[in-house]
Amino acid sequence: MPVLALLALSALTQESNDFSKVWDDVSESISTRYYARESRGREMRKRLEHYAPLARAATSRAQFDAILDRMIGEFRDSHFDFFTEDEQGFYAMDGLIKKEAIPMPHIGAWFRKGSDGYTVTMVLNGSEAERAGLRKGDLVLGLASGQSFSPVASFRDGGRVRLRVRRSLALSDSFLNPPREFQPELSVKRDPPFDMFLSATRASTRVIERDGKRIGYFRLWTQSNQRFLDAMHDALKGPLKNTDALILDLRDGFGGRPYGFAEPFLRRSERRPLAVLINGGTRSAKEVLAHEFKKKGRGTLIGSTTAGHVLGTWPIRIADWAYLEIPMTEVKLDGVRLEGRGVDPDVEVPRESDASGRDLILEAAMVHLEGK
Repeated sequence: MPVLALLALSALTQESNDFSKVWDDVSESISTRYYARESRGREMRKRLEHYAPLARAATSRAQFDAILDRMIGEFRDSHFDFFTEDEQGFYAMDGLIKKEAIPMPHIGAWFRKGSDGYTVTMVLNGSEAERAGLRKGDLVLGLASGQSFSPVASFRDGGRVRLRVRRSLALSDSFLNPPREFQPELSVKRDPPFDMFLSATRASTRVIERDGKRIGYFRLWTQSNQRFLDAMHDALKGPLKNTDALILDLRDGFGGRPYGFAEPFLRRSERRPLAVLINGGTRSAKEVLAHEFKKKGRGTLIGSTTAGHVLGTWPIRIADWAYLEIPMTEVKLDGVRLEGRGVDPDVEVPRESDASGRDLILEAAMVHLEGK
């Protein structure tokens, strides 16, 4: 590479890693856009003043990220996060604001970092992760090669990866079926996250035959754009058209736009029995959708109380390597604040799956619809 190009690249890297400047942009964005900047202004300013010297003194992106995550966690608000390009959330934020979003290396699963590894929080329909037998709740301990695991960095080189996975205690809850480790090998894909979620949404569509009834099933992984609403319409007009009842699965995934997704089920011509599946991973616009079904008495909500993460937000590209997500608006539905509260089910199913992997919430929905 020519000397001038190297100098230009070095200057760009230094600017990207100027953590004082990045902190100034973060602080300014929070101070001017945070939804509770007036009602909680004193608390907000105190927190920003406390973390400013720590953030400015950061010597790496990972350290800066850890400082921001600690500060943001103290606010205890939903839709408040700082994502670097080594986190899956970075690519989700990019997909919300850009038509041509940055592709993310993936295996069709989503992960949450913990002290002992990364827990699988979502396994998408039709994905490599699903085919390899991964389940929600599994703990990824690292790579089979002995290297540590990261949901983005470990997949960047593409090809195939072999993971070290421990089945969780919750999924192996008896003396006769203790936690075990296994090493699935998976092919890495590369897609913008919402393309990945759209493929999973389409792949979820199926008809379940049960005691002489045909029950249509559709999992809405996110409401992020019109393509997901179109996929729902296509499923209802196509393979699910002549079913006896419907299951709309709103568990896990992400929110997005709250408008239009209830309409197909609220038409006068659509009176088939409806079960709506929810859990603690049902969040944001999907909670608004669940609330609308409950308010209008359309369908039965089955599962567990939703996340209570219902604040209006929009991502901000704060550096070439990071996004800042800030809760910008309060959201109330019929005068009710769902933030921190969520939507309760009509039929509660405390446990989502058993040791064999059987979906207990889906099973409860099937039993419910059999009697309709």
